[in-house]
Amino acid sequence: MEPHRPSRRTVLGATGLVSLGALLSACSSGGSSDASGNAPAEDLLEKIQRAGEVRIGMEGTFRPYGYHDSSGALVGFEKEIGDLVARDLGVRATYVETQWDSLIAGVGAGRYDLVMNNIAPTAERKKSFDFSIPYAVSQGRVGVAKDSPLRSVDEIAGHSAAQTETSNFGQSMAKAGAQLVPSTGFDEAVMLVAFGRVDMTGNDFVTFQSFFEQRPDAGIRLLEGQLGDPSESAVLMARNQPRLRAAVDKSLTRHMDNGDLKKIYEKYVSTDLTPES
Repeated sequence: MEPHRPSRRTVLGATGLVSLGALLSACSSGGSSDASGNAPAEDLLEKIQRAGEVRIGMEGTFRPYGYHDSSGALVGFEKEIGDLVARDLGVRATYVETQWDSLIAGVGAGRYDLVMNNIAPTAERKKSFDFSIPYAVSQGRVGVAKDSPLRSVDEIAGHSAAQTETSNFGQSMAKAGAQLVPSTGFDEAVMLVAFGRVDMTGNDFVTFQSFFEQRPDAGIRLLEGQLGDPSESAVLMARNQPRLRAAVDKSLTRHMDNGDLKKIYEKYVSTDLTPES
């Protein structure tokens, strides 16, 4: 059964009011400022356009989101979406590849301006960062070795799971009662399962689908049932940058509404991941 997708109209209604209010506030005060009344932060959109590039952080090893093909070129559906956003901002996209554990922190350190890496806009992350509207939605699944006695996601509790601990699915697996074994990413995690080092790993169905296409002989299968609620992906950025957030939202909305994102998703995963309008 197709998982329920959040309505983009609902999302836009909520986030649009927030973005508009923040933008009007910024315009009336000459920029964003913190509660203590310190000087307003530099307008990041203006800085990006002045530099002629937007720096986008991603792992670059996460098929089919962002990865290198046989020629060595960076490809993937998030890479193509990032290119569209950059074009709409009137700049070029420069991709900065970083391991997951330091990916989000790179925004706060100023290493890049945006992050696109299947990142869910969780309540905890929103305490430190802002997010665009969601541009993709997918469902979590759990992979085990083909000879595993486990059959259902209801059996997760008490079993070991290879996960990047701070990832969306690492948190979902911990919530389901799994004993987490740290890994650097999906490739390492699924190999630990295949080699019998851990019992399972959780990720979204798109990632597993791509893995099965590349490695049909890997000896991995999926448990019955879905892991948690559908997971949204959104662009992560620094807080208090209402003009940048509004510009990114406008770009994503445009390409969702005109079908560009649907074409990109069908190219890479044969499934439309666009949130419902």
